[in-house]
Amino acid sequence: MPLDSNRAIDQAEYDALWDEADAGGGNVRYVDEIERRETIPKQLGQGETRIIELQPGLEIYIETIWHRRSLRLDYHMANERMLSSVYYLAGECRHINPSIRMESDRREKAGESCLGYFRDNRMIEYVPAEKTIQKLAIDITLQRLRSFGFEDEPVSALLKPLLHPNQAPESFHQSLNSVSPVAQQILQQILACPYRGSIKRMYLESKAIELLALQFHQLTETQKTAQSPLKMSHSDIESLERARDILQKKFADPPSLLTLAKQVELNDFKLKKGFRHLFGTTAFGYIRRCRMEQAQQLLKESELSVAAIAAQVGYASPSQFCYAFKRHVGMTPSQYRQ
Repeated sequence: MPLDSNRAIDQAEYDALWDEADAGGGNVRYVDEIERRETIPKQLGQGETRIIELQPGLEIYIETIWHRRSLRLDYHMANERMLSSVYYLAGECRHINPSIRMESDRREKAGESCLGYFRDNRMIEYVPAEKTIQKLAIDITLQRLRSFGFEDEPVSALLKPLLHPNQAPESFHQSLNSVSPVAQQILQQILACPYRGSIKRMYLESKAIELLALQFHQLTETQKTAQSPLKMSHSDIESLERARDILQKKFADPPSLLTLAKQVELNDFKLKKGFRHLFGTTAFGYIRRCRMEQAQQLLKESELSVAAIAAQVGYASPSQFCYAFKRHVGMTPSQYRQ
């Protein structure tokens, strides 16, 4: 299949290259009874993925890939009722999930980790060319996760819906930033596992569970730290709701945070912390959401030009508006209108 080196590989071309490679055979090999490796098509670049199936409901996925050209992939993630714990070991990429509430647009780079649960969600993925990307993921089913027994224990509010079979958890992505020295050591032990067969399974399963435990503890402690200093009275909540109403009315020309804090009689610290705590986003994030909602409505219901809409929702230039719109929605304003 001929390649155009001047443009990014989109989803259709990416799928076609993989279909050609699969038809030719030879890109999958089995290391032993629990691990298989899949080499990426040569037209895409170099590298492989490793899938290690430890026990029913628990597996390790390791990817080390270098792409000749950048990728812009757009696909749907099927609901497999699995929680993913991901560690980024090398490189950087960008992921967008337009339908999730938190961290819908994020850059993920070496030295970070995250927890994610996705149902049937759209994923837009940007991968740079000629940069090695390496990540290690641990996927665990909710059934397997619940077998550890968390019913009467204090866990993160983000994880609670995953632990009860009668609840329908929402999709989420939570970055955990720096990887601790202990986790770094475990990751290297997984990558350099010297064993085979049953001993390999036992060894890697223990390491995977240890990494999950470290992440769960980190998430719980992080949320405790974030929540403990903030005490909100009934009047504080009313002030924050007034701040939200002001931003909703004046999103095209919003006041500064200091001005807004004075208007609602809060200090700027409590305004910033309280706004995120109460509404799940920053004040600026709320302004952006209001702008994007209005822009989408105008693109659908009016014949205004993109430049006119940009000005109406508060952007100084059409290019700034187009960049922000594409980050938020996953397509340009013109594509959205079409």
